[in-house]
Amino acid sequence: MDSPSSAATRGRRAAVVVDAIPPTTAHFESARPASLDDVREALLGLGFAVVVVDFAGEPASWLGALLDGSFDLVFNLCESLGGHGSEEPLAAAALELLGLPLTGERAFTLGLCLRKDLVNGHLRARGIAVPDWAVAQAGEPLAWRSYPAIVKPVAEDASLGIDARSVARDPAQLRAARKRAHGSWERLIVQRYVEGREFNLGVVGEDVLPHSEIEWALPKGRPRIVSYAGKWQPGSADYRGTPPRLLGPGEGRLAARLSRLARRVWAAVEGVGYGRIDVRMDGRGRLHVIDVNPNPDLSRDAGLARQAAAAGWSYDELIARIVDLAVATQGPLARARGARRGKP
Repeated sequence: MDSPSSAATRGRRAAVVVDAIPPTTAHFESARPASLDDVREALLGLGFAVVVVDFAGEPASWLGALLDGSFDLVFNLCESLGGHGSEEPLAAAALELLGLPLTGERAFTLGLCLRKDLVNGHLRARGIAVPDWAVAQAGEPLAWRSYPAIVKPVAEDASLGIDARSVARDPAQLRAARKRAHGSWERLIVQRYVEGREFNLGVVGEDVLPHSEIEWALPKGRPRIVSYAGKWQPGSADYRGTPPRLLGPGEGRLAARLSRLARRVWAAVEGVGYGRIDVRMDGRGRLHVIDVNPNPDLSRDAGLARQAAAAGWSYDELIARIVDLAVATQGPLARARGARRGKP
């Protein structure tokens, strides 16, 4: 796919939408995404006039600003809406309804992948291996006999709520992990914990990027997981103990297996923009999908940008390709709106 030149986009207006309300789990995340400045700078370099449109809790004014702004593109950086990560798909749904070309995934894909129980069933029904799971409701018993297990919020991403205590090796540890997590979340997912190698598969449109693997260097006794601290707290033991590495030239057969899996998963969730798929390999070499993350972090130093660089793309080219995809895959309402304005 050719990237848009600054000449082709010069004078066009791009809205970058973000949620300005601090999350209810404020001890986990800040409100604005870390990628905002990086994406804005890249769009400016592509020739767009860029306006950041914050969601500040008033849907009518937010939608009005988008409708009245004469925008040619909306770059969606909403990782939540109204401070709730579970409402992330609503932002995309509203933008689709307005008929604005939108980067990243549609509301259907965001909603499906946000619900870990639903996407697990969706993938398994299509023959894609997923570790066994069950949904745990606060205050209700759970019949679970497969250990070790990992406990996660059923509808969050970014490793929210995940630390070393999330892995349970017996019923007592599972009860303790549930009690802690139910303090913040009503519904949890309990899933079989797959010990082994972990890979991150990056996808942009139809392009599968070079794969990365987590190199386990965690303190002795810690379970091999990428916790919240491992993703977002530089300097922590978890962060230092989970560095990524790109697969080497001698791992071509493994890379080909992972690429085939990435394409199957991406097609299954109807991905059209960009995403990351997390995969575990067990001791017998079997691959298990443990997470599908549409619209992952787009910071210059984030995993997707590193994988894009390994494919020979600059950061600005990565953003340009995401913009291209927004135009090429826009829905019928956006196409009709563009036709009324006399634009492709």
